Amino acid sequence: MVSLWSTLDLGRAASNVTSEFKGDWYKDPWGWPELRWLAADGHEAVFEDCRSSGARRVALLDVPKENWGTRPAVVLDIVDRLMYQSLIDSISLPLIGGLPADVYGWRLAPVAPTRARYQSNKIQWDSYRGRLRELASVNSVALKSDIVSFFASVTTDVLSECIQDRVSPGVIADRLISFLEGSQRPTRSGLPQRSLASAILANVVLGPLDDVLLGYRLDAFKGTFFESLGPGFTRWMDDIWLFLDDPAKARQAQRDLQHAAHTIGLHLNSAKTDLLEGDRVAEEALLIEHSAIDEAIEDDGDFGKLEEMIDRILDDPDHIGRTTVKFVVSRLLKHKTNYKTDELLAVAHRMPHVADSLARLFKARMTSGLLQDWFLEYCDSDWSSFPWAIAQYSRMFASGTIPRRATREFFMERLSDANTELPLLAVAVQRLARWDAPQCRSLASDALRRADNPQPRRVLALGALCARATRRSVRLWLGAEPENRTTLKFLESCDFHAPPVRPTYAR
Repeated sequence: MVSLWSTLDLGRAASNVTSEFKGDWYKDPWGWPELRWLAADGHEAVFEDCRSSGARRVALLDVPKENWGTRPAVVLDIVDRLMYQSLIDSISLPLIGGLPADVYGWRLAPVAPTRARYQSNKIQWDSYRGRLRELASVNSVALKSDIVSFFASVTTDVLSECIQDRVSPGVIADRLISFLEGSQRPTRSGLPQRSLASAILANVVLGPLDDVLLGYRLDAFKGTFFESLGPGFTRWMDDIWLFLDDPAKARQAQRDLQHAAHTIGLHLNSAKTDLLEGDRVAEEALLIEHSAIDEAIEDDGDFGKLEEMIDRILDDPDHIGRTTVKFVVSRLLKHKTNYKTDELLAVAHRMPHVADSLARLFKARMTSGLLQDWFLEYCDSDWSSFPWAIAQYSRMFASGTIPRRATREFFMERLSDANTELPLLAVAVQRLARWDAPQCRSLASDALRRADNPQPRRVLALGALCARATRRSVRLWLGAEPENRTTLKFLESCDFHAPPVRPTYAR
C-alpha cells in the first residue's frame, strides 16, 4: 500500500502540525526536530505507521481549568501526530469544505476552499471578533452557550459516523478511525486536545448544532441593509452566540440546540448558557471582543478600562478565563505598563490555569531573586497541585543564568523523580543541562532506568545529549523503545549533534 500512502502530503502536514506548536499544552524544548526529518527523509516511518493499526503510547497531562477543574490531555507520539494530520489533510475538503461562513477557527477558506490549506487562526479570531461586534450592534437579544467538556466528551462512535458520512470508504477512513479508537485511554477519552486535526474533526461533529443555528435568521431585519449579515450566529469551536429579536425564540433555540447536542452524546453547559437582553448583549460581546480597551489605549492613552479588567481578575482569580488573562498580559507587556503586577503575583497561586501567561509577565517585570523566593514557596505549598502550572513557572528562570542552589536542587529533585509529568520533566532536564551538565547526565541516566513511557525517555535522552552524554549511551536509551527509534534515526542523520533548544524556550 506504499503507493497509496505516498500520495499523502507529509510536507504540508508537517507545516500544519508546526503551526499548532505555539498553543500546545506541552512545549517541547527542541521543537520536535524529528518532524522536519520525517517530512524530508523519514517517509517510510510514517507509511509504516499508516499500515499498522491503533495508536502509539501517549504521555498523560492534567491541565488546570478555571475554578480548579482539570482538563485531561495527552501528548501524542510525533509519528502518530504527523500521520493523523496527513490523513485529515487528505480528506479535509469533504470533512469541512462546506462549513458555514460564521463558523470560525480551524477551517478551510469559506470561498473556494483548498484541501489542507487552513486559514490562519489569528485572522479567523479577528474576523470572529468583528462579526460578533456587528451582530451585537444590531440585536437586542442574544443566547450564548458552550458544550460541557467538549473534546473529552466526543465518543469514537460519533467520530466514526461523522467520518463515514462524509468520506468515501477506504483505507484512509479506516486508518483514521483505527487511530482514534486506539488513542482512547481509561482516563483520556474523546479527541486529543490542542491538535489541528482534532479541531477539524470537532467542527465536523458540531454539524447538527450548525444546522439549528442556520435555521434561526434575523427575521427582524429582512429587507433591510442588515439582512446582508446573514444567519445571526457565530461559533468559535463550541463557544456559540445566537442573535435574535425575541427572547422566547432564544429559549426555543436553546432547547433545539440541547436536543441536537443530545443526538451526538453532548450537553449544553447550563452554567455558561445565558440569555442576554438590551445593553447586556453589547456589553458581554465586548468582554470577548476587547476592542474598547484597545481603542481607549491607542486613541487616548487611557488605560482605565484595562485596569478595570485587571481589578476584575484580582477580585475573582479562581474563575477568570484564560482569554482574558492572556489579553491583559499581552497589553501590559506591549505598552510597558506595570499596573498591580505585585498584586497579580500575590494571587497567582489561585490561578494555575493561566500560569503560562502570568509567567511571561512576572519574568519580564520582576527580579530573579524575588521570583525564586516566590517559586520555591509556591512549590512547597498545597496550592501547587498541578505540575503543569509548576512547569510554566519553572521557565521564568532562563537557561543562560544559573539560579541559587535551592532552586537548582528543586530541578534536580524533579529530574530524579520517574513520575514527574512531561512538561516539568522537560524544563528540568533542559535547564540542568545548561546549569550543571555532569549532574544532569547522572540524574538523567538514573531516571532513564526507571522511566516506563517512551516520551519521558525521549526527553531525558535528548536532555542528556545536550549535557554531552555519549552517543553510545543515547543510542542505547532510545533504541530500547520502538516508539523512540524515529528520534534515534533523526540523531543518526545529524551525527548525534544535540538539536538546538528553541530560543523562546531557553530564554
